[in-house]
Amino acid sequence: MKRFIKEPFIPRLFIQVLALVVVLTVVLTGGTGAALACSAMGPNTHIGQVLSLDRDARTLTIRDAETRQPITFVLNDKLLLKAASARGQVIVHYNGEDGGRLIATDIQ
Repeated sequence: MKRFIKEPFIPRLFIQVLALVVVLTVVLTGGTGAALACSAMGPNTHIGQVLSLDRDARTLTIRDAETRQPITFVLNDKLLLKAASARGQVIVHYNGEDGGRLIATDIQ
């Protein structure tokens, strides 16, 4: 004699809603890693995408990962050479302001 085991009944709509919640959670939390990156790096540090390098003005501009705004740093000779090869996302450490300008101390 065969026994039939009833499988749990899960409505299709429930599975679809659950899948949507999981996808939205992944998508929404995926962006927060970058958004919190600058704060997590500590004081006097910004992380972001390289937008431009002005060799004449000796400045590097990045799009800040947290604020999504451009931030411009003043570079010394050593950092100007290092920034010339920088592509994509960089971490810029700076040492306060000088007349409203951020003076970079390191680029990673």
